[in-house]
Amino acid sequence: MKLVIAIPTKGRRGLDDIIDAVFARAPYFTIIEASDRSYRVRKIIKNEFTDLSHGVGPIIVKLLKDVGVDAIAAPKVGCGVEELIRELGLKHYSVGAGARVRDVIKSILMEFESTQS
Repeated sequence: MKLVIAIPTKGRRGLDDIIDAVFARAPYFTIIEASDRSYRVRKIIKNEFTDLSHGVGPIIVKLLKDVGVDAIAAPKVGCGVEELIRELGLKHYSVGAGARVRDVIKSILMEFESTQS
């Protein structure tokens, strides 16, 4: 099992970072590569699209898909973004803002494992 998860974060602290309250306008996206029971930070992407007046959500979803993401773990996303996530074959894990990346990844891996059994 290999799963690549994108998480909108407030900074560049990797597994110790905090999940941002917004998806598309988060300052960074922490990309986590998980396999079986281990996980690591693959990369951290600075969001260059935060100043656009509209249309940021689809741009971010496409960017994340292009870097090899299988799933997005984020607080609530808009209905158009949710639809695009589904259309591109990605999974959306709804998570709470303010949670630590490490804790969310552990929770997602437990959920993922329980659905694979």
